[in-house]
Amino acid sequence: MPNLTASLDLSTATEIDLLNPLEVIETMIDLRIQVAQLEQQIKSLQPAFFATCAALNTEKITHDRALITRRLTPGQWAYASNVLEQEALFKHLKQQFQQAHEPTGGREVIWAVKLLLTLA
Repeated sequence: MPNLTASLDLSTATEIDLLNPLEVIETMIDLRIQVAQLEQQIKSLQPAFFATCAALNTEKITHDRALITRRLTPGQWAYASNVLEQEALFKHLKQQFQQAHEPTGGREVIWAVKLLLTLA
């Protein structure tokens, strides 16, 4: 797939304004396809990447283009039943509050792109 950013420089708002609306939509779809392909490549490479990093047996890997550090994922706990009950009650109270009150922020209009094709 060709690199669209090389053929179409969208670095300024005036350049975007000059585009045909359909071109803007097509460009967004093409870029989303590129992102999906990159995410798929990353997902495929991750097991080998993790194995390579683990084999180096160090907390930090310094590269001229990146700094790679070892981190732990968030922990998980088995809470006592009374804590889980309080959490459920709290969630219920929050839902009631949200239904009775308007939000104080965060209501922005966005447009989502859902790709209708699968990537091989």
